[in-house]
Amino acid sequence: MVLNNSTDRALTHEEKITRAECYRAMAAAQLGFSYDSSKNIPELFASMFPDSKVAADYAMKDRKLSYVVSHGTGSFFIRELIKDVLKAPAYLLLFDETTIVGVRKQLDLHIRYWSEYQQGVVTRYWKSIMLGHATADIISHHLLDSLKSEGLDLSKLLHLGRDNPNVNKAAEAMIEKEVRSAQEKKTGNSSSNGLLPIEPCPLHIIHTAFKRVRREDYLKVVETIGVGVGRFMKRFVITRWIEVGPVIKRIIDQWLILIEYFLVYLPKIDKKIINNDRWKRIKTQLEQKKTLVRLHFILYVYRHIFSKPLTWLQQKQPLIHLLFEECSNLFRNILISFIKDDLLTNKTVKQLLSISFDSQANEKPDSKLAIGEITRNELQEMPTNEKIKFMHDVRDIYKTIARELTRTLPVTNKFLQNLQFMHPLQQHHESSSKSLMIIAHDLPQLLSDGNLDYLNVEWRLYENETIPEEWYQQKTTSGGSDEVIKCHPIDNYWKHVFAVKTSSGIAKFVVLPKLIKSLLSLSHGNADVERGFSENAALITDDRSYLSDISINGLRATKDAVKFYGQGKVHEVPICKGLLENVKEAHSRYQVDQERKQRILKEKEAIEAAAKLTKNKEL
Repeated sequence: MVLNNSTDRALTHEEKITRAECYRAMAAAQLGFSYDSSKNIPELFASMFPDSKVAADYAMKDRKLSYVVSHGTGSFFIRELIKDVLKAPAYLLLFDETTIVGVRKQLDLHIRYWSEYQQGVVTRYWKSIMLGHATADIISHHLLDSLKSEGLDLSKLLHLGRDNPNVNKAAEAMIEKEVRSAQEKKTGNSSSNGLLPIEPCPLHIIHTAFKRVRREDYLKVVETIGVGVGRFMKRFVITRWIEVGPVIKRIIDQWLILIEYFLVYLPKIDKKIINNDRWKRIKTQLEQKKTLVRLHFILYVYRHIFSKPLTWLQQKQPLIHLLFEECSNLFRNILISFIKDDLLTNKTVKQLLSISFDSQANEKPDSKLAIGEITRNELQEMPTNEKIKFMHDVRDIYKTIARELTRTLPVTNKFLQNLQFMHPLQQHHESSSKSLMIIAHDLPQLLSDGNLDYLNVEWRLYENETIPEEWYQQKTTSGGSDEVIKCHPIDNYWKHVFAVKTSSGIAKFVVLPKLIKSLLSLSHGNADVERGFSENAALITDDRSYLSDISINGLRATKDAVKFYGQGKVHEVPICKGLLENVKEAHSRYQVDQERKQRILKEKEAIEAAAKLTKNKEL
């Protein structure tokens, strides 16, 4: 977006009013104000600022606010988004679907790319498509039509980001076919690679692996108690695994209170409760010593194995260069919990995959199994037969999780492994240049054969470049005088590298940025889209369930723009001439849109009437 500061030229009185309307529309989207909240705003502003001619002439109420958001700010910011995406060497399309108020299916589309405006990787909300029964064919056609209508080059689409690895595979296959065709036309190569071979969102994969703990009903214990004590603590929803740790901790912390409340207090004040099935289930769990032992064990597994990667994967900054190592470490940590140390020491991930999980000879004895000290102490008070059963369950749980991670984690993905060359600490590693060229050869749609030679030369220049340490890490001293090292986001590091110039003032790197910017755009998960659904839920409440598709898109696009241009602050968003003009013309575009809808409706009614007439004649 080419921004013109309002001080560059004198705004007319009408433009000042339009600017106020822009700010009001952005505030409504950002802060979740309803359109009805604007009914008396003009009178309020006039009373608050009696000396302001702008406040006196401001007249935007609920109806105007609606079309200013949908056909003014929303349409403008979506157009600016596409302009920014078109400047990027490549992009990702992230999508996911959910059911919203009114039992409608909503397909949310986000674009991830290197933004020249921000000089870094961003994930931007693009649009939402409302669907009925969404088959793979319908989804793929909507996605392809959306990309083509905006002029986005399909050959530059690197990857489709989706949440569930088992959902939308058919839609992805259809889009892959179109992407391959676009790449072949661009390169003249009939053996294009299509979409990059990156696994679906690892966050979902890890959730699924952790969910295998239910095999022994361990998490059902949490669910049973969590439902019953909902009045005391946040209710545990069995699909939100990232929250299971805090929920279990609250149950453990209030264990004695829960026993007193359910087993003593409730039966005393309500004699009939002893016949309640839910109360009986909770009573059974609270009376068993093994319940508390199970809770301590699951909390240990969550804290020491799953918590870190689950939190890590939800970060917004580019982490694709670390994904292979992070997934490998997770797999190793699971094996360390129950496999003998001598089988794991100094082993590569490939070697770890060859270990048999079912061989008792490979397993640690009970005394060495990773269950946590608190769990082990609580276990001492259990009968011997229950101890044996518990340890058997622990082994089964670890083996089940290990098998699931072996099947789903991208620990054999060579492409992800090669992406580690982008890490600042890999600048001089002997394998980095080889990894760079392997990946470059896999992306002929981005780099021609001639560019590959320049790429190799530029990497040699980069290897010999003296990189200031502060480009990739910041050292601070904590209160105890210990040195704390914080790593800067990787796109911030490469932004500095790309800005390096020769002695004559010419950019030293020309081809390398094209590849790095594309690769950094690759997503390490689908958390951004999931966060979008939370924003959507805040916007599309029960009383707003009848908002039109274009209103939903306008609100979401405007809110996204406030975050992008103003870091979430409406008053920080620069108002440019194009935005003012777009808002001025919002009403005329709204009218054209309404007329188009009326024509379509009349045509539909005419077709239905003709069909009915034909049917009557046949009768």
